[in-house]
Amino acid sequence: MTDGSRIPGGPYTLTQVGFGGVALMGLLTTRTLWSTGATLLDLAITVGVAWGVTWLVGLIPMTRRNLVLAFVGAVAAMFKPHGGRYQDRSIRLARPHKAIGSTRMPPPVMATPAGELEATNSIPAPALPARQPQRTAAVPAAKPHTAVSAVERLLQQAKNTN
Repeated sequence: MTDGSRIPGGPYTLTQVGFGGVALMGLLTTRTLWSTGATLLDLAITVGVAWGVTWLVGLIPMTRRNLVLAFVGAVAAMFKPHGGRYQDRSIRLARPHKAIGSTRMPPPVMATPAGELEATNSIPAPALPARQPQRTAAVPAAKPHTAVSAVERLLQQAKNTN
């Protein structure tokens, strides 16, 4: 201020004033899109948002507040290649394509007719002796395990209730 007192929320830098002015002008020109219908309320919202933008820009570290560098960085980011760069060359991603191919597997042995098997195999297979199932001696049934502890009894009860 002219009397040497501080500006509320200040001191303001040129970057803060620039961003606040852009926000103020943007809100005033687009007021028909977001207006509440009450002129005083619209102006209060406009001033509040513009002051908020100015204050938020003030929170950015001083080394990153240069308005020219911010503009140059934004323009450079818009013109960078979409995929980025690797070894000073822009990355080009291949378009997605349908993976086509086939798998060749022989048919199962049982699916081929017997005539084809005889034609392909010139060597006759050796005759296998007929297998007779062997009978094993009957094993006596195991004695039921008697529960000793309370946990074993609970487990045995749980098995028997199924």
